[in-house]
Amino acid sequence: MQHSTISGASGRTILIVDDNPVNLSVVVDHLEDIGFEVAVALGGEEALKRAEFLRPDLILLDVMMPGIDGFETCRRLKETPDTGDIPVIFMTALADVSDKVKAFAAGGIDYVSKPFQVEELVARVNTHLALRSARQQLHARNTALQDEIDARRAVEQALVASESRYRRLFETSTDGILLVDCRSRAITDVNPAMGRMLGRLPDELIGRRLIDVPGFEKVNASGTAIDEIRHARYMNYGDWAVVPVGGAPIDVEVIGSFYQDVNSDIIQLNFRDVRERKEAEARIRYLAHHDALTGLPNRTLLADRLGVAIAHARRDGSKVGVLMLDLDHFKTINDSLGHHVGDELLEAVATRLRGCLRDSDTAARLGGDEFVIALSNVAQTMDAETVAEKVLAAIAEPFLVEGRSLHVGTSIGISFFPGDGEDAGALLQAADTAMYSAKESGRAGYKIFCKELSTAAQRWHTLSNDVHGASARGEFALHYQPQIAIESGVLTGVEALLRWHHPTEGLVSPALFIPLLEERGLIVDVGRWVLETACRQCAIWHAEGKPPIRIAVNLSAQQFYRGDIVGTVREALRLAGLDPQWLELELTESLTLDETETTLRIMQELKALGVTLSLDDFGTGWSSLSYLRRFPLDRIKIDRSFVRDLTTHSSTAAIVHSILSLARNLGLDCVAEGVETREQLSHLQRELCSEFQGFLYSEAVPAEDLSNLLRLLRSGGSLVVPGRERLLA
Repeated sequence: MQHSTISGASGRTILIVDDNPVNLSVVVDHLEDIGFEVAVALGGEEALKRAEFLRPDLILLDVMMPGIDGFETCRRLKETPDTGDIPVIFMTALADVSDKVKAFAAGGIDYVSKPFQVEELVARVNTHLALRSARQQLHARNTALQDEIDARRAVEQALVASESRYRRLFETSTDGILLVDCRSRAITDVNPAMGRMLGRLPDELIGRRLIDVPGFEKVNASGTAIDEIRHARYMNYGDWAVVPVGGAPIDVEVIGSFYQDVNSDIIQLNFRDVRERKEAEARIRYLAHHDALTGLPNRTLLADRLGVAIAHARRDGSKVGVLMLDLDHFKTINDSLGHHVGDELLEAVATRLRGCLRDSDTAARLGGDEFVIALSNVAQTMDAETVAEKVLAAIAEPFLVEGRSLHVGTSIGISFFPGDGEDAGALLQAADTAMYSAKESGRAGYKIFCKELSTAAQRWHTLSNDVHGASARGEFALHYQPQIAIESGVLTGVEALLRWHHPTEGLVSPALFIPLLEERGLIVDVGRWVLETACRQCAIWHAEGKPPIRIAVNLSAQQFYRGDIVGTVREALRLAGLDPQWLELELTESLTLDETETTLRIMQELKALGVTLSLDDFGTGWSSLSYLRRFPLDRIKIDRSFVRDLTTHSSTAAIVHSILSLARNLGLDCVAEGVETREQLSHLQRELCSEFQGFLYSEAVPAEDLSNLLRLLRSGGSLVVPGRERLLA
């Protein structure tokens, strides 16, 4: 049977809810034939979900359904804001009056009993849709009317407040504001900020033509400005200047806008002082190419200047030199003394670098403690080496920062164009490789790049990565070097020295991996392991009946300042059951750079535990002597560099003599490091040095080898014999 489309049905959606597909089929077909969009739900839960998603225009709802029935479904629909206004017609076989009442109570608007005539159902649907549409239209008209009333009221309130608000904004604005009458070109109003900008009272300006007011050179030069603003309605002049009475020109940005007043056409000119903004923009442009801390060119500007230098070198056949350097032990200073001290040190380094260069050269900071020097128009490699030597000498001099005398060194890598790279990136990479080679060679020196160094640099980077897991993999071990009393030949103690057995590189030099531990922030944890292992081993030797000996352990500045060193030492002694008198802590001169109450307090707390404190590598720092009276030390260790030249340089012998005399006068013991010849030992014996250590009698050996030596001592073997082979027998 064909049905004609009902007017208004098109686009309307009906949701039919019935658990009987046969019932659904009849109603759905009929409603779709007359133009409705029909959706179907087979139960109450599904109806709730579909209604919230589809937002139908009307719902036909069966009562008797599994799950929640039609009454409960309708109640929930009405309680939900998004579906509460959708009309619901119940269609059910229930005919009792009580069921109908219940349906209306649940929120239904009509009730159709089954079986029903489809035409009747459609008529009811259309009626309720028309009623709903009428309600919606009425509600919309009421809402619009209320909105219009609210809007009129708001406009009236706004008009009441407008003048007061405008005057308040006008009077308090930091921008200078002028109002100009378009017809007369006269100033009609001036705010206080404009008066201050021009150095005039507002009354001096009101009534005068703008072009007659001194200080508006841009306006006078561009007499069409007022006309431009009037025509365009809005103009922005970003580069104007006004001249105050008796003052210098002020850069301003001027925004001109046109509006019509009740009685006249008005131009409003806002004058904004942009001097600070221009200074900030200039600063931003500067910082885009310079380091904020030191003022040196940054990586971007360095690359640009290197590119220019390389282009010139290609034309005239000259060379370009690149020197890459960073500061040795900078992280220690930064961590122990604070970032503000580190920053001041970097600024001082930058100043010294500038003093080493020609005007045509560039010193740049890449970040952290990394610097680069670009040398243009280099005639020969020796010229770059000369600069490197000047830089090494300049950085070697102590830096006075916040009353402290700081000592840092530097390692320099050098590369050249042509030969080591064709662009800035390649030259920097080559110089970086050479710098790491210089570090590996002992620091405080320079290396010129060659292709062989790439292998060394790769090794450095490999070790840098592998050092992270070395402790967990059990690659670290302690070796022990005996310390001997010179007069008696008695073994009085040992120094615990950390060794790294790399699985592929073999035994790695401590001069290489200790800085890596510090740079990677691993030294505190590894240092704790060293301390605990050394104390435990010393306690084992004592328990075995070996002659009691002292064990010395090195502390880094990071351990001292960043870790709870007092708690760490106390715990290591407790775990090992070691008497504190047998533990000696060796402090480096880089650690004692911090001459604050913090350093003294920590040292005093360590002394209170009963341990011994010694100053390692004594004599290598400029202010070493001051430490002897400032800090509670028990022993000093003469640096191996003095011992090495003891018998060949009279000046070195004189220094050693002075150190030993000073130590005796202060009641301090002395240990000479790095004794390798009997001549050195004899000299130290004549100077009354109390103890020594070095290859003359023993290198650092594993714990098992030292246990054999201690067993030899216990059985009466003599230690004072030439050659270290007897020691290790």
